[in-house]
Formats: sequence, structure tokens, C-alpha cells
Amino acid sequence: MKYKAKPTARLRGIFSCALALMLLFSPLSVGAKSAEPREELHVSSRILDLFLGKREAPKKTQYLCPGGTAFGMKIRQSGVTVTAITDPQAPLGKQIAVGDVILALNGEEIQGVTDLCQRLQAEKGTLSLTVLRGKEKKTVLIHPDTTAEGSRLGIEVKDTAAGIGTITYIDPETGAFGGLGHGICTPDTGEIYPMQSGTVTEVILGGVQKGVAGKPGELRGVLSHREIGTLHSNTDCGVFGTLSLQDRSLSDPLPIGTRDEVTTGPAEILSSLKNGAPARYEIRITEIDRSATDSKSFRIEVTDPTLIALTGGIVRGMSGSPIIQNGKLVGAVTHVLIANPTEGYGIFIENMLSAAQQQALPKAA
Repeated sequence: MKYKAKPTARLRGIFSCALALMLLFSPLSVGAKSAEPREELHVSSRILDLFLGKREAPKKTQYLCPGGTAFGMKIRQSGVTVTAITDPQAPLGKQIAVGDVILALNGEEIQGVTDLCQRLQAEKGTLSLTVLRGKEKKTVLIHPDTTAEGSRLGIEVKDTAAGIGTITYIDPETGAFGGLGHGICTPDTGEIYPMQSGTVTEVILGGVQKGVAGKPGELRGVLSHREIGTLHSNTDCGVFGTLSLQDRSLSDPLPIGTRDEVTTGPAEILSSLKNGAPARYEIRITEIDRSATDSKSFRIEVTDPTLIALTGGIVRGMSGSPIIQNGKLVGAVTHVLIANPTEGYGIFIENMLSAAQQQALPKAA
């Protein structure tokens, strides 16, 4: 039986022979000069690619410092959020709902509660409000009640939010960081809180409310007045910003692990639950959805007896706790199962980094 060479192999053989022949018959200078000047032979890398196949440069592994430290967030939103309808019979009470975000008054953006109140005092007649409900914008026309203090809408609103989460990673070169692994949502609608700006503060932890079946626990603490960074964006896959690296001790950088490198089996999380310092706790990754692009990429189960004794499992405030497997940063804790606080979800670190990159891209005009 004769062996028939494949076309690619045959081309490689011809090319190799051609190179050998050119080298063999090229005039070499041995003491004497050639009578005629010779031309140098240049072989294009494109030609090499055609014969030998395209050669891809190896991808550079990204290294990040795992977090695990609790941090505080103070967020100023875009517009104001409706928290209560004080007069359901008022014109606005029939057209607006708790959780709606009022973005603009008569076409001009609202810069917070104080701005809205001051402008209502000055405005008369019919008002135009730009309202965001979920992901849908609409225009509401109303003729508010007029009092001695000015126009009255019959609603209560707020323009700030605050909370506690856990830092997932820090870039040791730039101070860029990501945390939570999920977005900060409005309690009434579950939609992403429309953030205008935000600050990062230190947290003074005051203990843990242990979680039990049917009632998730939480980290207890107060936000310090000391600001340590800024928040730039609030997304479905986490919050992102920049930390001041002055006087801040960072953990040793770890390579990131891709979704294809995550496996079911043992892993660890880093979380600050006492003394303000991150500690390692054992978990197990039980299920993986490699196609996931959101904050529920894989299922996790807490197996560390110390953590279970301390918190009952996963509690609020632990969101963002980095997940480490086989020496790589592969993701972060994001959710707890209410029926069983020892189980929850994690997000691929790739999803967080992708969301951070999308926010950093320049917006189209």
C-alpha cells in the first residue's frame, strides 16, 4: 500500500527543498570577491505562513491581585427615584409608580432631590417629566398642585444609595478594581440603579448576622468617612472603579483563569468576616454553565466548617468575594440560595473583566 502525501506536507517538502537548493548554489565568499554583486534573499513571513500555516503569538496571561476586603459604596444616581406615592389621587400619583426614576424636568436633567425641589418652586403650569421605568423611557405631562411653597407632586424621592460589598480584584499597576460580581439594583423593581457617580469608602465591620434557611444573613458594618476611591460604573456583572493604592497592602497577583479552566470540585474564596482581614474558606464548584454571560455562571457550595459556623454559609455583603481554583483567580461569589444559605452562585472573572472593558470604551457620538 503506497502512502500518499497530503498537499500541505508536499508543499512543505517542496519549500524545504527549494530553500536547501538556494542555499547550496548561492555563491559563498571564501577569501575572494564575487565578480558580480549578489542580491540578498528575503523570505516574507506571509510566504512562510502560506507554506507552514499561520503562527499565532501566544496570549499574555493577565495577573490581578485578589481582593476579599469589604468596602463601602456611596452612589449618586442619575435623576431621582420614587420611593413612595403620598397622594395616589394626585395627577402624578396615577401616572407614576414606586421605583420609577425621574430623569428630567421640562427637558433639563435633574441633578438630585434638592435640584428638583428648587425647580418645582419656580415652575408654574403644566410640567413635562422624563421617566425611566425599567428600561423604557416615557414622558409624563402633569399640572401639579400649587401651594405657598410652590408646585407639589405628591411623591417622595431619593437620589443616593449606600451599601457594603467585597472587592474581587485590583490591578496593581493602575488601581482599577471590580467588586460585587452583580449590579446594585433598586429594591422595588430589581433594575440596575442608574448611577451618575460614586465613592468608595472603608468599612468598619461590626459582626455577622448568621443566615438560616428562608432568611439570608448579612455582614454588619458602618461606612467610614475615609474615601479610598471612586466608582465609575454599575453593571449587571459588578461595580467598577479606581482605588487609591497609597498605604494599601495588596495580596500577591494571581493569573486569571478562563471559563474553560474552571472545573467542578474544590476551590477557595477570600472574604473579610472578622478583624477586617481576608481569610480563605473552602467551597466546592458543583455545576458550570460555560455559555453564561451574566452573574450566575456556576453553582457553588460552602464546605468550610469554620465559615458555616460563623455565617451559616453565604451572606449579604460577601458578594464579590474572589474565587480561587488551582492557583488562579476564576471568579467571584454573587448570590445565595434563600432556601439553603450554604449554596449559591458565582460569576466568571472573564465576565467581570469584559463588563469593565465595555464601560471603558468611548461612547459613540
